[in-house]
Amino acid sequence: MSKIYICLLLFLTVFSCTKNPEELNLDPETKALVDILQDELLPLTTDPLNWEDQDLRWLDPLAEKSVVALGESTHGTAEFFNAKHRIFRYLVESHGFKVFAFEADFGESVFIDEAVQQGSAAEIDALMRSKMHFWTWKTEEVKDLLEWMCNYNLGKPEEEKVHYMGVDCQFNTYHPEMAMDYLRSTGIPFQAYADSILQVARTASEQSFESYSSESFDTYLRKLEALQDSMTVYKDDMIGASSEQEYQLQARIVEVIMQVSEVRFYSQTQQSSINYRDKYMAENTAWLLDYFEDEKIVVWAHNFHISNMEYGVTGSMGNYLTYQLGDQYSTIGFLFSHGTLTAVGMEGENYTELGTQTLDTIPKENSLNAIMSYTGEPAFSIELETLRNYLGWFNAFNRGMEYFQMGAVYNNRPEDYYSTFDPDLFHFIIYFDKSTASKLL
Repeated sequence: MSKIYICLLLFLTVFSCTKNPEELNLDPETKALVDILQDELLPLTTDPLNWEDQDLRWLDPLAEKSVVALGESTHGTAEFFNAKHRIFRYLVESHGFKVFAFEADFGESVFIDEAVQQGSAAEIDALMRSKMHFWTWKTEEVKDLLEWMCNYNLGKPEEEKVHYMGVDCQFNTYHPEMAMDYLRSTGIPFQAYADSILQVARTASEQSFESYSSESFDTYLRKLEALQDSMTVYKDDMIGASSEQEYQLQARIVEVIMQVSEVRFYSQTQQSSINYRDKYMAENTAWLLDYFEDEKIVVWAHNFHISNMEYGVTGSMGNYLTYQLGDQYSTIGFLFSHGTLTAVGMEGENYTELGTQTLDTIPKENSLNAIMSYTGEPAFSIELETLRNYLGWFNAFNRGMEYFQMGAVYNNRPEDYYSTFDPDLFHFIIYFDKSTASKLL
């Protein structure tokens, strides 16, 4: 028997010991936490696309909210993506939700939503490959979701169709050209000025405003604001040449051009402590509520972005939305303990290839992931307020329980990805004990 096989066998033996809670040698306090969790959790099967409607009835109270945000503790876990697909389907079919807002580029989503509105499922693959900026969403799982949205819309009147929208603001790849095309089509008299500043926005954004000082950047922003003022003055004429909805969309695109500019300028100068990206993703989400006349929205983003996390003078997208929407904003975080995932690798300080990464260690002792793994349940949902009502869990949270989450990069040192958990971050958690890597297109 080879040494590699022996090591693998020993690992599997040790790891499997965490799967049967009755055989674990837990201290009394940890066992009490596990017992409470086992009593309160709602078991789920590991294939979310097979969840029945009755498996999701616990979502019904959340369906009264204006915005339901769905997180992820990796950008490359198939179970997370499929769960969000299934939850959106349920909220659409059972509760009338109309909009899925993604942590994705605003402009790129306009192209994709056009296909969704037309029910053109055959166009989705090509649009994803050609328009999407982030590899994270260029997956078979997201493709399945978008194709379902296309098929759902077939034969439906406009007011019953679902929409795919992006709320992110990191690129000006498409926005300037979109705005220029629209302004030309309306015949406004300030076309030359609009073209000049929008062309500058495109070029400068590509260069992250590296040549700009604070003074020249402020001058640039004032020129964009002047363009917005002109659009406001000629609003009625522009609506007459297009429509109210098209005008509102294009006015927002010009606003997003400004957002992208600030995100890129301040990220490279590091002159601001404000998390502009999350601030503006929150603003774009709130704008969608107005644009779609208070149709209910599901948000897809990383756990960090959807969470109610406040720090210093700024906060996460979820923190902004919590302040703005109050109890009309609800969050579901996602966690796991081991398995495979899609991510960019790291060796030392250098990034390596994008591909399947493996997390094959037992969760950190006393972490939230570890306690969830001790239940022996392969998948479940749990309301955090329910846990906090128990003194044992209340005290465990207050002592600084940790949890594991990562983004698009994994360095094979899981200890680097643990941070302190706060039950105020999310309303619910969906847990999968094992992660499976998402499938890239």
